[in-house]
Amino acid sequence: MTFTERAKTILGPGGWLSPEDATGYLADVHGPGGAALLVARPGSTEALAGLVALCAAHGVAVIPQGGNTNLCRMAVPTEPREAVVVSLSRMARVVEVNTAAATMTVEAGCTIAAAQEAAAAHGLVFAPDWGARGTATVGGAVATNGGGLNVLRYGTTREQVLGVEVVLPDGRVWNGLRGLIKDNSGYDLKHLFIGSEGTLGLFTRLVFRLHPAQPVSQSMMAVPSDMTRLMELFALAREVGGERLTAFELMPGIGVEKALEKYPALTRPLDTRADWYLLIRLSDRDSVTDVLADLFEQAFEAGLVSDAVMAGSGAQEANLWALREQMIPIQYFDGAMLKWDVSVPLDRIAAFLDAALPAVRELADDAIPYAAGHVGDGNIHFAAFLPDDIRLPARRAALYERIDRLIWDLGGSIVAEHGVGALFRDRMRGQKDSVEIDLMHRVKAALDPRGLMNPGKLLADDESR
Repeated sequence: MTFTERAKTILGPGGWLSPEDATGYLADVHGPGGAALLVARPGSTEALAGLVALCAAHGVAVIPQGGNTNLCRMAVPTEPREAVVVSLSRMARVVEVNTAAATMTVEAGCTIAAAQEAAAAHGLVFAPDWGARGTATVGGAVATNGGGLNVLRYGTTREQVLGVEVVLPDGRVWNGLRGLIKDNSGYDLKHLFIGSEGTLGLFTRLVFRLHPAQPVSQSMMAVPSDMTRLMELFALAREVGGERLTAFELMPGIGVEKALEKYPALTRPLDTRADWYLLIRLSDRDSVTDVLADLFEQAFEAGLVSDAVMAGSGAQEANLWALREQMIPIQYFDGAMLKWDVSVPLDRIAAFLDAALPAVRELADDAIPYAAGHVGDGNIHFAAFLPDDIRLPARRAALYERIDRLIWDLGGSIVAEHGVGALFRDRMRGQKDSVEIDLMHRVKAALDPRGLMNPGKLLADDESR
């Protein structure tokens, strides 16, 4: 039997798709990826382990794919080698919600939204959350250590994971599904796999911590009077809101205008047209109106905001967050998109924006710079759109060099929550010293010496063998 025939036998009926029937699995937001022998859709950990063992025996690369909502070319083939794409869309069950322990065990193909709904049905919160919640999977979230809208309150996805089950590059299965808050019985191996982007193994099941529900949320959209005082406003929000403060988001004026133009169902919350808006959310078990009103009044009295509006109904609250979820620039602008997933210390966000926006215009006066993100955790999604012409390669290189260096000089990272993938792989090396790079290579070589797991992502393939 050929490799493909044996793979189909292991996966069984409904467990695979031929490449010609699976074009959606072989492309992402950046366009078509490389070729694959087939797209595997295993229905169990045992089937996946058997497939991975077969791939190891034949030297076939394995490309794991969750909801394929990533923005960094992480989940499609990018290297010229034989590969299979592995989708866990058939392994999407919520295995257990343990209300006494406040934990949830789910299969890796479960979507973020399904996990949230299962937790909510028991009066609990599954913390990871972002706009692609209906498509993104928990396995992909853990593989990228996703961030999103709730990091300010609950932390990143890494902080929600208690246990994992992983298929290793040789086909063995490590069952680390211990739902323990404390376990100092050796190296905490799960953290090697969290954020590894499928380069060390494939998640099949995961145990997450859950949190008490905060069913009441209310938000305020505000115009900052002076971006240099952004941290004063954030400090005030933390002081007044305390643990009720669950989001502190930055939206660009150009993004708000584009969203209102493209989506007629959205309504304009404020008459003021501004360069920047902030979206501040408080959540609790009971009404937060009085606390939010106190923040509203103090922010005006301190001169930190020039205009603001509080959501006065559920519809208004939903409108504010629907507007926030459309701050995705690729749907509004043509040309080549240059991308940064910026993380800087909180007190340097304004300094980054103050330097980055004019730097883009200085190097490319016809470029459109764009910034939006999560002020509460120091993560700004930054992009520049350039006309796709003969000058593009040189201008792309100059802009990446300038903005990357700015981020590093501010003590930041060019990869905050979206992952490295193939897009950031080579640029990322500029922010790490030789010791850190060497340690990463050693981990990769120890677990995947032949470089079969998601090759070309996170680490250069020729460096990881």
